[in-house]
Amino acid sequence: MMTSWLKQSLIVTSLLVASTTQAQTPVEFIEANKKSIVNTVKVPTTLSAMNNSQLGFAVEGKLLELQKDTGDSVSKGDVLATLDVRQINSRIESLQAQVQSAQATLEDEKQQLNELDTLAETDFVPASDLRRSRTRVQVAESQLAESRALLKETEVNQEYHELKAPYDGVITNRSADLGEWLGVDQNVFQLVADKDRYADVFLSQSYYPSIDSDTLVKLSHKETSISASIKRVVPYVDGNDRSFRVRITGDYPDNWISGIPLTATFEIDTKRRQTAVPQDAIVRYSDGRTSVWVAKKENDNWQAIERPVELGLRFNGYVEIENGLDNGERVIVRGNEALTDGQALELTESADYD
Repeated sequence: MMTSWLKQSLIVTSLLVASTTQAQTPVEFIEANKKSIVNTVKVPTTLSAMNNSQLGFAVEGKLLELQKDTGDSVSKGDVLATLDVRQINSRIESLQAQVQSAQATLEDEKQQLNELDTLAETDFVPASDLRRSRTRVQVAESQLAESRALLKETEVNQEYHELKAPYDGVITNRSADLGEWLGVDQNVFQLVADKDRYADVFLSQSYYPSIDSDTLVKLSHKETSISASIKRVVPYVDGNDRSFRVRITGDYPDNWISGIPLTATFEIDTKRRQTAVPQDAIVRYSDGRTSVWVAKKENDNWQAIERPVELGLRFNGYVEIENGLDNGERVIVRGNEALTDGQALELTESADYD
């Protein structure tokens, strides 16, 4: 017959076993392993147009017509505005008359020279007369050439009385009104190209050896991100802030317009391999300490053990562990919020990480 003491011992043991079984906390884990460490660098930038021009007339004059205005899309060669051409047209007519007069003078001088040459074959003609006649022909030729050059220059200036779009784009600003007298190079329109856009990023010179055309980069605006490519790496460091220029291009969404702020995210390969764990595995304390929980098997049971760790770079949802963790250890990534040392665990391998 079982004694009272033995019965009580069996009851207590059964309760302890049941309590231990019930206390197993379900958690998910991954095995710590080495990864190629990537330095994630985020830099603010702006989407810029390859061409952004202040357009004005190359000659002075009165603004007569505005064919385009702010907000208009234009094509290369479109006339945007014109100056009053009456004055220059009169100048061209005058120069055309001068050219005709110079041409007539030259023909007359050549005729006189031909007559003297003919007389010189049969009669005596002073050499000085021939010399002066040839000189008059040369002077007439020079005057004709000068008149033609002035006419050509004025005709070119006549073309400058039309302001034409040098490329496809959108007029973003108009800074002159009808009837104004405009000086040379006074701005009339700002024209911004709607194609061939880019983003320039300035990185610390320390990154220069690690950046090339194969470096992964993304551009982000609000909730939208796109993969981009490095177009140019400029081998020059600005002496003021010790940075160099990286030019990025991509296939931009239709609602990305020139001038919007972007964030460029570079994934820079450090050429190092180091133990790394998902960020979900990291426990942070208010005093600055960081740790991870690992699962250790004791007497056929898995138990939670806290490990203080030193963190390195963060990249792609992972954190580099510089010290405090060995490869192959089972690191808890789910259910680690309120663990205690020695707590019994029910392990499941996580399928959420590579």
